[in-house]
Amino acid sequence: MASSRKQDGFVLAVTLWLLAGIAIVVALVTLWSLDQVQDAQRDRDQAEDQLALFSTRETVVYLAATRDMTVAGLPVQGLSAEQRVARTLSEFGGLRRDPVGGELRLDDSAYQGLGGTTFSVQDEAGLYPVVWPDAMRLDRLLETQGVPDKQRPRLRDALLDYIDEDSLRHLHGAEKREYERAGRPPPPNRRLLLPMELERVLGWDKLPPETRGALQSVTTTFYAGALNLNTAPASLLPTLLNGCPRTCDTLMAQRRDRPFRSAVELQALLGVQLPGDDMVEYRFAPSDTLRLTVWGRTGAAMRIHVRLTPLADKRAPWTILAAYPVARPSLDDAPRPIDSALFADAETDRP
Repeated sequence: MASSRKQDGFVLAVTLWLLAGIAIVVALVTLWSLDQVQDAQRDRDQAEDQLALFSTRETVVYLAATRDMTVAGLPVQGLSAEQRVARTLSEFGGLRRDPVGGELRLDDSAYQGLGGTTFSVQDEAGLYPVVWPDAMRLDRLLETQGVPDKQRPRLRDALLDYIDEDSLRHLHGAEKREYERAGRPPPPNRRLLLPMELERVLGWDKLPPETRGALQSVTTTFYAGALNLNTAPASLLPTLLNGCPRTCDTLMAQRRDRPFRSAVELQALLGVQLPGDDMVEYRFAPSDTLRLTVWGRTGAAMRIHVRLTPLADKRAPWTILAAYPVARPSLDDAPRPIDSALFADAETDRP
């Protein structure tokens, strides 16, 4: 009897161990299955986000290539034949650039895109050109972006040496020998290809990350012409105007309600004198070069630089000048919705 009870106890213990082992295996398989489902869901979400990013990008570029821009920005709705005729300037065959209503602002304002994405468009004529920068304005730019006095001459001259075609060093600059001493590749002696290339200029890479980011956000390497004061970022305006922040705040408030049409109008309304030649150095209609930034709910943002080429022979009506990832912009206000069928699902979220 005692032997029989021992055998029964052994069988019971083995059975319990087997059941425990089976339970552990089932739990592990369940956890693995849940991980696989989560991975598949994440992969699907990422794929859909990428599709939404590209769809938003192509939609905005299509709008830019098929709409007549005004001083207020990029219209969402196209002009009818009657409206086009009414706005035609018979003397020159161009179009009046008065606002039509509902334009996308080209000052980096954020808008709701497709599939939960967000985008902003910046007219590159509203940015500071670093193609061949003016030394005095470059000093002013560095000052308004918070660069200390002692660092400005060195940064200014280093940039001028980086892009000029000779090997002569500016007073505070750096040429091949200075770069070699620092263990850096020599300056290419050509214009910058991207705003991010500022970090390759000796000394500029030592600036705080927030300062480097601010400088790159207000500079352009794809446009070098008259500056558009209707699209210049608020952080760049003190570089261009005296009497800020008061003058800058007044300009921002005025152009939100009624974009400026000329330098004469701006100076009369603000009571300021624009530096330089107000007939040559400033413009108020957007240029044909735009910077588009698109980002989804997660991940980095995508930035492209586009030049519109509507008159190009046997070519696309636009050219992608550059495309690269950037950090996601931080927004103070929620993105604006767009009243257009092209962005019909902008407020729709996946369950």
